[in-house]
Amino acid sequence: MKKLMLTAILAILSMTQMFALSTSSLRNHARFISDRMAYELDLTPRQYDDIYEINFDFLYQVNRIMDDVVYGYRDAIDRYYEYLDDRNDDIRYVLTSRQYRRFLDCEYFYRPLYSTGRQWSFRIYTIYSNRTFFYFDAPLHFKTYVGAHCRAKYATRDYYMRRYERQMHDRYAPFSIRAIEPARRHDIRRNDFGAIERHRHDNERNRVNNYSNSGSHHRTDHKYYRDDSGNKQSPDINRRNRSTTTTSPATRNSNGTSSTRSSNAGTTTNRSSNASTSTTRNSNTTNRSSNSNSSSSSSNRGKR
Repeated sequence: MKKLMLTAILAILSMTQMFALSTSSLRNHARFISDRMAYELDLTPRQYDDIYEINFDFLYQVNRIMDDVVYGYRDAIDRYYEYLDDRNDDIRYVLTSRQYRRFLDCEYFYRPLYSTGRQWSFRIYTIYSNRTFFYFDAPLHFKTYVGAHCRAKYATRDYYMRRYERQMHDRYAPFSIRAIEPARRHDIRRNDFGAIERHRHDNERNRVNNYSNSGSHHRTDHKYYRDDSGNKQSPDINRRNRSTTTTSPATRNSNGTSSTRSSNAGTTTNRSSNASTSTTRNSNTTNRSSNSNSSSSSSNRGKR
């Protein structure tokens, strides 16, 4: 009997932690979303770093409540959209009006999470299925950022608003999911986390949200979606990490072209040095031969 009770307790504990993600996983997800935003919205290196911080702060906050969100608790869902509106508002300060308009056109950017059954997932992976491919290098503070600029630390939204104060004239109007009309807000909540919401004391069976995005094709599997030649600003993300002489492994691109070029350059240099060495040896050999010939001719003249 004790063994059964212990097994049941362990099972309950494992279920409560089933959907929680580690900090390293949160960093990877935040980088993936930020990488695709940099590609589609043509972000500058500064915007790219700040967008990563905002995405990480958002995922770190909702990671604690997503179990209750998936189960349908109304207070948890309300808290989720509060965090989401704060995140989207911070992004509004970072992006220009044109960029933010494109941001709102992509629900996998401005509504990144959804649930299916007893799981929650990222919409971005229904569009970009290759999770190992990145267009750009990691953000500068990819492994070191721990929420220093989040609203919980500043208690206001002043950090990103002041950081991008110069582009106030080119800023999109405030947008909040909680402030839109009730009918549309209800459709968004139902599409994200299912139709059934409950209070804490309800004992209803868990519902299944059959959200799917099967009609969308997976990008980055086609060469068209790996071409960023039309972007003017985002290529600077990788250029800033490039050195004119050598490239460290931490700043290599995903295709490794920089290291290949460096190694080829090193091979060419070695060949040149070897060629110069052989030339020097040949010249020394020629000098020695001429010296020996001149000495032999001198001795022969003396004998004559």
